[in-house]
Amino acid sequence: MVRSGDIVRNFYFIKKGLVRFFYGTEDGKEFNKHFAMENGFAGSFHSLILQTPCSFNIQALEQTNTIVLPNRVLNAFYDQHPCWERLGRKMAEQLLLIKEAREKELLLDSLDVRYERFLNEYPGLSERIAQYHIASFLGVTDVALSRIRKKLQSH
Repeated sequence: MVRSGDIVRNFYFIKKGLVRFFYGTEDGKEFNKHFAMENGFAGSFHSLILQTPCSFNIQALEQTNTIVLPNRVLNAFYDQHPCWERLGRKMAEQLLLIKEAREKELLLDSLDVRYERFLNEYPGLSERIAQYHIASFLGVTDVALSRIRKKLQSH
């Protein structure tokens, strides 16, 4: 869908399916930063606004059906009518809130709290993706995630 280094020309509204946003290192490691599924958006505001290469990848994890929203069309809509500009602002606000909460949780919260928040914020997602994707998103190893899952199941 999007590769790191691409200048992103489209935003996507996900009608059906699931994508992950992730960073990749030169030695092949991957770090999940976000997941988007039905009724969510996928794209890069950074690339949209600055017309610079995207620094992360977006990959479909399931068969995904999207509505393609070309950046040039979005920008024209923003300029033509306040309702579109408001929609763009609301999308940016949502992403900022998610980013700020994620930053706090990675810096301050225990793995138990991060995992429980993941389960609450992404209901049903743990059944749709591999556990190593969840571990990567939480910033831990598969083994650490497995321990937390066993601990929570025993309560």
